[in-house]
Amino acid sequence: MLSQYAHRPWFNYFLLFFGVLCIAWSAIFFKLAGISGFGSAFYRMVFGLVAILPLWMRFRKPVTDWHGVKIALLCGLFFACDIALWNTSIMLTKASISTLLGNMAPVWVGFGAVFILKERPGRIFWTGTAITLIGVSIVVGLDKFSASDFSFGNFLSIAASMFYGAYLLTTRKGRNTLDTFSFTMLSMVSSTVALGVLCLFTRVPMWGFSAPTWWSLVALGIVPQMLGWLAINFALAYIKPTVASVTLLSQSILTAIFSIPVLGEFMSLREMIGALIALTGIYLVNTKR
Repeated sequence: MLSQYAHRPWFNYFLLFFGVLCIAWSAIFFKLAGISGFGSAFYRMVFGLVAILPLWMRFRKPVTDWHGVKIALLCGLFFACDIALWNTSIMLTKASISTLLGNMAPVWVGFGAVFILKERPGRIFWTGTAITLIGVSIVVGLDKFSASDFSFGNFLSIAASMFYGAYLLTTRKGRNTLDTFSFTMLSMVSSTVALGVLCLFTRVPMWGFSAPTWWSLVALGIVPQMLGWLAINFALAYIKPTVASVTLLSQSILTAIFSIPVLGEFMSLREMIGALIALTGIYLVNTKR
């Protein structure tokens, strides 16, 4: 199947960018659903799990490395913490600030690559990361960031970015021994269980939603979760997490573009300039991998 193209760089980067296109719809579907952050995170995993189950049963390979299974389950916990914290932070602080702080994952991935994976990201990586973060900062508005007091919501956004970075770093390890479908399936089971317990503990509303809300939650599970992360998880077996983490920053840019026809939100001149700067940083990182 996909494995015959696995060692072709162009194919892995195609999957990575396809995955980014899919996860760029996350915030949009979340807004359209209009329910609690924990609830939307849980149903995102539930519907994604239902969608990937037939594919896993059809294309899975025998699991022989139980260490890889443990890593996949750990990745699921990291991802559950990431989306639960990020969804909640949007409700406690400005969405622009939450987006900026939540996209700090490349910083943590860079440090993690140095101290955990013993990799040495080159100067071009740090330069590209800095340029990309500057571009994202311009998109969300530096004036809004400086005018906002540091709140608990901001803290949750930063914590979410740390779990996001941990997920990317750990995925590289787990994908060395498990096929993409098994890894994604196991991590999603772990995320679903963790978020389900969290929803029960916090007693958030879990039913009685309108039909548009349910459809938004189904779309959230299929497009960003199943299609998006299936593609990204495959690519992460062959692309360094440092490079992938910066590339994933383009999610915020694409979300802004998709929001124009769906939510009626238009990009200003400042935001377009910031988007171009961010894409320049992403290009620099990907030219030196």
